[in-house]
Amino acid sequence: MMAIKFSVKIYRGMYNQNTALCFLNKKCGYIFLFILMLSAYPSWGQATPKKKLTPNDYHRWSTLFIPQISDDGQWVSYTKQYDYGQDTLFISSTDGNTKYFYPGDGFLKFSPKGSKALVLDNSVLQIQDLLDGTVEKVPSVLSYEMIQDGVSVLIRKVGDKNSGQHLSIKHLNTGNTYDLTEVNIYTISSKGNKLLYSKRIGESYNLYLLDMASHPYQPVLLRTSVEPFKKLTWGSSGNSFAFLEQESSSVNNLDLCFYKIDDQQWFRLNQESIFYKDSQLKLADYRLVIAPDDSKVLFGVKPLVGNNQIKDDLVEIWHGKDKIIHPRRESLGLVGDQVRDWMWWPKKQKAIKLETKNHPESVPAPDFNYAVVYNLWDNEPRFKRDFEMNIYIKELPSGKNHLLAENIESYGGRYIKFSDDARFIKYFKNGHWWVYNTKNQSYVNLTENLDGRFSFLDYGNVEDEVPYGSPGWNHELNMVLIYDEYDLWQVSLDGKRSKRLTNGREKGIRYRVCDATFEPSTAGYFSNFTDNRLDVDKGLVLEAQGDDISSGYFYLDPDKGLQALVYGPKRVYNLKRAKNSQDYIYLEESFEEPTRLVHFKKGNTPNTIANPNAFQFKYAWGRSKLINYQNKNGENIQGVLIYPSDYEPGQTYPMVVHIYEEQKHKLHKAVIPSEYDKLNPTVFAANGYFFLYPDIKYDIGSPGNSALDCVTSAVNKVVDMGLVDPKRVGLYGASFGGFETTYIISQTDIFATAIAGVAVTDFVRSYLSISESEDWDNAWRYEHHQFRMGKSFTENFKNFIDNSPIHHVHSINTPLLGWVGKADRNVHWTQSVELYLALRRLKKEHILLVYPKEKHSIRDKEKQKDLAQRVNEWLDHYLKRYPKKEWMEKGWKE
Repeated sequence: MMAIKFSVKIYRGMYNQNTALCFLNKKCGYIFLFILMLSAYPSWGQATPKKKLTPNDYHRWSTLFIPQISDDGQWVSYTKQYDYGQDTLFISSTDGNTKYFYPGDGFLKFSPKGSKALVLDNSVLQIQDLLDGTVEKVPSVLSYEMIQDGVSVLIRKVGDKNSGQHLSIKHLNTGNTYDLTEVNIYTISSKGNKLLYSKRIGESYNLYLLDMASHPYQPVLLRTSVEPFKKLTWGSSGNSFAFLEQESSSVNNLDLCFYKIDDQQWFRLNQESIFYKDSQLKLADYRLVIAPDDSKVLFGVKPLVGNNQIKDDLVEIWHGKDKIIHPRRESLGLVGDQVRDWMWWPKKQKAIKLETKNHPESVPAPDFNYAVVYNLWDNEPRFKRDFEMNIYIKELPSGKNHLLAENIESYGGRYIKFSDDARFIKYFKNGHWWVYNTKNQSYVNLTENLDGRFSFLDYGNVEDEVPYGSPGWNHELNMVLIYDEYDLWQVSLDGKRSKRLTNGREKGIRYRVCDATFEPSTAGYFSNFTDNRLDVDKGLVLEAQGDDISSGYFYLDPDKGLQALVYGPKRVYNLKRAKNSQDYIYLEESFEEPTRLVHFKKGNTPNTIANPNAFQFKYAWGRSKLINYQNKNGENIQGVLIYPSDYEPGQTYPMVVHIYEEQKHKLHKAVIPSEYDKLNPTVFAANGYFFLYPDIKYDIGSPGNSALDCVTSAVNKVVDMGLVDPKRVGLYGASFGGFETTYIISQTDIFATAIAGVAVTDFVRSYLSISESEDWDNAWRYEHHQFRMGKSFTENFKNFIDNSPIHHVHSINTPLLGWVGKADRNVHWTQSVELYLALRRLKKEHILLVYPKEKHSIRDKEKQKDLAQRVNEWLDHYLKRYPKKEWMEKGWKE
């Protein structure tokens, strides 16, 4: 063992195990080593008692984080994050023969050819040669990015005081460096071969263009200005750029300039002719976007003189007829002057406004030959999360509008997408996917004749029908890919041909296109409104989730159909594919088995790259299983039950019940032990507890009773199994689960104790409040979202009262521990204070832990540990009869 340890060589802060593994790579070497170990440790081969997990052991565990694979599939990287101790970044060859490590959690990129790895940590960039092990260190680095297809790296360094940034262009193979000093602003073309930058020279600013594909480098001076250049912007072609230039210190004196490199042509927006109809407009210091064919530039315009009529420093007028409440208008920038998008044709010196008062939002089509325009506030006031918009197509350059569709629900562009050539627009409306042909202005309902469910009711509300999704278009742009509940469909754009590509409905498996299949978007600034093409004929990698909580990945072969890459009763996730090979990596775990990083190549046996917690088998560990139960409606429901690590049949144990909507997906989730996790199932299993995650099914208008029904049914099921002492069951919930917890203990006394974090306790008061995190009234959360009331409090006042724990406080007999962050912007902390004051007045057993400066989740590590400790002490007292701690007896020390 010691010989193996010393055969590992360490070079300049990295670990290289070539020597050791070269020796051990031979079969005879492995056999010899195994025999040597057996002779040294004769007790091996005998059953070894499992260790009991204690807090003194927690420091050994780490979490695998941010795995990457190089483009050639030869190298992977990953970080081991520790609750106790320093994180470590690892680089490993996929054959396992070579490893390097870096203390810390540095930012890493592989070079495209896979021979180099660049790691930035604590302002030091380390360029690791993966083949010979050498490392070059570059100090004082702020950031870096690969350029010229990975041949070089652009390094941004700290410049001298008040002199801008220092840029270095470093060739990764030759090591040659080209330095640029005193750079105040720069941008790189999308292809990474041209650099546009500005430097301050004396009292002026010079704008330069550097073609990094030519050698030797020769920067070309383009312009000189007395004021800094702004918003340097490349066109996606790499053949044009635009920027804003300020001729004087006056903020009203911005110019928009555009340059085409091949033509060597300069264009300046003629503001006098463009704005002659409205001399009160000026260019805004706002984003610039260039059309893919370099023919147009999108820019922003605002009023020349500020509008002070809306914003009044003396008083805010909150009018009952306001479509949007004042705080929301302020946070959205709707109070005061607004920037409007315009489109400019430089060669023609023509420009038109895209956005108007009636349609203040716009998204150009991918080819910039038309735009969709809309008003997010068409149907305000609204009381649901998603916007309902009337969407128009604005023709360019005529500026004419025509209606595309009315009342389209959207949230960040999720339900309306362009094809990348702008010929088609698909959108979801009234339970169906539609496609609009912009050339012949025709509409097709794609899903009306298909045998599948393509939408579901979001939070069970009949007015909130949302799609399962549509991942994109096929490569030829004559088919749309669409999801139903289980399967992936391919539907022709005329709706006449369709094919279900998977058989998930029959197998109870949900198939979705894996992120590893998608190429990086080329749609630029508005990419969230454009779907990529997927080459079905070349095969797709699909993510799979089973009804039985199995998971994994399949390959959809165009000839052979579905082929399992990895699938089974574990949690398999975060699959990534090498860009230029058939190499994959993924993470795999279960509650009983620690997370491991696995590499495989299609057709080969998977191999484990990293299993940092492999020692876990030496410890007594809990196990998880699904349980089945029914609610009062006779619906079948499942939950996850975790057994104590020292479980013995015939004995009964205490149990902690954690509630929050549906949680059966946690069946195979590995949870490392930690003193910073307030309710850690691994820790509770090690301490002799059962741990239950029950699923809850809801009736609209009755979230409290739905939770009560499902949770008590799940608890009774476990009690009937003879596993748990019914007098030693505790309940825990936070946020929405905090509401459920406080409601449940107001209706039943079956729990020995309960813990509620950041709980909503008064529905009416919460409904009639403004969320500080969004500056939006909370009505939507109740009428159309998580609280599932379905109607307003005026239409359903009795149900709002009936579901408010504060109105049942007199019935609470269960000892309750509450916790809250005093700076919570999601659920106001006074919701917990109200319940505290009521229980205090009724002389009920209750303690509220209030953490100053903390929000909806506790972020400070010391406070996390404090909360976890108090939660454990509270439950140990009420469920294990441990003596009360002093803080539970006395509270405030006089």
